[in-house]
Formats: sequence, C-alpha cells, structure tokens
Amino acid sequence: MKRLAMEIALLGAAVYLGLVGLLYLGQRSLLYFPSTERPDMAAALPGRWISVTTSDGLRLHGWWIPPADDSRPVVLLFHGNAIHIGPRAAKVPAYLEAGWGVLLAEYRGYGGNPGLPYEEGLYRDGRAYMAFVIQEVNRDTGRIVLYGESLGSGVATQMALEHPGVRALILDAPFDSALAVARWRFPLVPFLELMFHDHYRNDLKIAQVDAPVFIGVGGKDTIIPPRFGRALYAAAVEPKALGAYAEAGHLDLQDHGFAQDTVAFVDGRFHP
Repeated sequence: MKRLAMEIALLGAAVYLGLVGLLYLGQRSLLYFPSTERPDMAAALPGRWISVTTSDGLRLHGWWIPPADDSRPVVLLFHGNAIHIGPRAAKVPAYLEAGWGVLLAEYRGYGGNPGLPYEEGLYRDGRAYMAFVIQEVNRDTGRIVLYGESLGSGVATQMALEHPGVRALILDAPFDSALAVARWRFPLVPFLELMFHDHYRNDLKIAQVDAPVFIGVGGKDTIIPPRFGRALYAAAVEPKALGAYAEAGHLDLQDHGFAQDTVAFVDGRFHP
C-alpha cells in the first residue's frame, strides 16, 4: 500500500514537473497571439502605411493618420497581445473627430511584420515608432499622447518613462505587471519571476512617469480583471484619473465612452 502511494505521488510529481516544463518552454506562445496577415486598414480608416526601422534592423509598418493641424495631439497606440492592428480601428474615431493624429503601431511578428515578439523587442519597436512621431510633431513631445491597450500598456508605459514631457499616458485595460497576471492564472506554479522572461513591470515604472495618466478598466473584464488596473492606478502619481466602466469587458472600453473620456482628460475637461 505504501509503495502504491509512493508510486502515485511520484507519478503526480512527474506530471506536475512536466506541465511546469511545458509552461516554461511555451510561455511566449501563451503571452503573444499574433496574426501574420497584414490587415486592410484603408477599408476602415483614412491614412497610409508608414515604415520604421528598429535598432536591431527590423523594418516594421504601422498605420498613420496625420492630425487636422499642427496644434493637435498625436496618439501613438500600442495594441494588445492578439491578432494585429486591424481590430483597433474601432478605438480611433473619437480621436479623429477631435482632430488628433493617430499612429497605430504594429509590432514585430504581427500583421505581416518580420521578427518574433518579446518584451525588449517590443520596446525596440516602440522606440522606432516614437522616433517617427517625434519627427512628425517637430520634436514637440508635448503633443504626443501614448496609448497602451492591455499588453500594450507595458510598451506605452516604457515609452512614457523614456520620454519625459509627453502630453499624456492612456492605458486601456492594463495590468500592473504581466508577472502578476501570470501568478493569478498559474497559482500552483512557484518561482514564476524566475521562469518567466517577459515581466512588463508597469508597477515599478509608472510612479516615475511625469505625464498625466488615465487608466480605464472594465467591470466585466475576465482577461485582465479590473483589480490589476486599479493596482496600477494606485501606483501612479498625480495628475491621474481612473475610468471605471461597469458594463465593459476587456476589448470594448471604447463602446462605453472611454475614448471620449480620454479626449476630455487630455483637454482638461474630464470630471469623473
């Protein structure tokens, strides 16, 4: 009987270690879900494709819509971990109506771009798109609004940290860290901070961001529950605002007034 119990325990341990090993080896396939097809952006939005080159030599494309005039802000939008920039066209109309410019940044490995996504790689992508926008606004970083959706909150927060003086940082269904989300999803796996390569520690960076911060969370978000965004909000410094949209999920904050609220926030008219 003892031998049987020992064999069962050893089998259970072997299965557990095997699953942990698979999690370690496949972690980036659990974090990034790219579509390699280039979306038809012209069918959804005005604008044109532009190209940027990263510090490690990748030529990437994004979708650029210039502002109505040289006084209006420009939004640099970093999307979440799934598909490509195509579905994010739905997040743009409110900014165009306000006369803002928008650059939808496409990552390496997404939407027909070369390369494979990983944390430092996406930061390199962000820097290349920042260089493009800085040139377009004649080096007036005070006109740049950084927008990060979900995983893109990590890229947007990093860019805000590296570029003091941007107009605002807008975070759409963000997390305080990808590591915190991983701990929530895999509570029985120890030492995740050692196993996981891509941590996206927004929580350690946002207090150093000098831009006004607007964070939006959806009350029905089951992918990144709102407590992660609220924790990030608590770590941010003033001026900051929290938009809590009780009926919103993870992907549809724009259907609940988020974009209009962010325009009002940047223009100094937001009153929660």
